[in-house]
Amino acid sequence: MAVTLQDLAKFLINPLLPAFVFLLLLLLSKKHCRKGVFLFMLYLYLAAAPATSKLVMAQWRVADTVTNDKRYEAVAVLGGVADFDWYLRHGSMPAGEMFRYIEGYQHFGDSVDRLLMGAAVVKKGQAAKILVSDVVCKGVSETELVLAFLQGQGIEQNRIAVHGRVINTLGEAGSIKSYCEQHGIGRLLLITSASHMRRAAALFKKQGLAPDLLSVSRYPAVLEWDDYIPSAQGIDATKNMLYELVGYLSYRVRGDL
Repeated sequence: MAVTLQDLAKFLINPLLPAFVFLLLLLLSKKHCRKGVFLFMLYLYLAAAPATSKLVMAQWRVADTVTNDKRYEAVAVLGGVADFDWYLRHGSMPAGEMFRYIEGYQHFGDSVDRLLMGAAVVKKGQAAKILVSDVVCKGVSETELVLAFLQGQGIEQNRIAVHGRVINTLGEAGSIKSYCEQHGIGRLLLITSASHMRRAAALFKKQGLAPDLLSVSRYPAVLEWDDYIPSAQGIDATKNMLYELVGYLSYRVRGDL
């Protein structure tokens, strides 16, 4: 299976990785101190409790600046909505077997809310055009899936624009800037996930763009009792949190923000 830099980054920031390293050091240590065991248990609890990522990301998110009565010349939907691994897992199956019961099916991942909101904004008439990225990952063309989905939603082809081939959010910001300059677009709406918006907005600002912001997947920060119980979902949420925090920091260090 193809491995991307994004896959490698997600592996390295897996919160279980330092936990196992720390546990190994404890096992190899000649003297097993209670303090070390306590710190290990504390780290593991914080990494696995959903409350951790909920509290952190509630502070990390930025406010929406979208105006309901404003008409935008374009809405930019950031990429990363396809479930590439799903297509790789099913790639060896004949198309007739994959889609035996339904035709025109597109399989998307956890970030599909970006695309759904972008389509809704255009269909509502709040934006004249939707901008999508030319994304190919692991041999799968996300762009083809997105275009098929948007056209299936009844959005006319002349209201959909593919602005350029990109591999990350930095590339998207630069490509969208070029497209807006070439087509005289000033009123731009940016849609992405709430956890990703701080990084995306900063990258767009660095490029000289000032789009209005509309975040999706913005979940309430209200904690419930089960948020304090360690779970696999908590580990996954912590990994996603670290991915955003480390991604933002790396762009900052490189001077891209």
